[in-house]
Amino acid sequence: MSTNQHAFFVDVNRCTGCRSCEIACKQENQLGASLRWRRVREMTNEYAGSATMYFLSMACNHCEDPVCVKVCPTQALGQRDDGIVLIDDGKCIGCRYCQWACPYDALEFNSETGRMTKCTMCVQRVDAGQEPACVEGCPTDALQ
Repeated sequence: MSTNQHAFFVDVNRCTGCRSCEIACKQENQLGASLRWRRVREMTNEYAGSATMYFLSMACNHCEDPVCVKVCPTQALGQRDDGIVLIDDGKCIGCRYCQWACPYDALEFNSETGRMTKCTMCVQRVDAGQEPACVEGCPTDALQ
């Protein structure tokens, strides 16, 4: 693995739950209404009679050692030298093994194509020296 492993950083203390990252992702990747590669989740922590709430923006973590890549029977999932995990649509058979194996619930089945989809970390933007759309769209810099 390369020493230039790309990853997302989320500062939950800065996230307001505005979902701008979700919208930016959908727009950049032209995702239909049913697909969400990035999700803002509302988390509640109850402890000793008090409760706190925070938001957590989640997408594919582009893991250092991704289990989704290991379980794919057609080798449709692959990892670039910079750590970005991508799906080759031509090889994907939609078996969902990757979805079941991912501990972050990051892969989604596209019922229109019969194939799996996931966050690409806006690879086209990264390759052009830009930040992913979700990062650029975050007004509080909670997502980096």
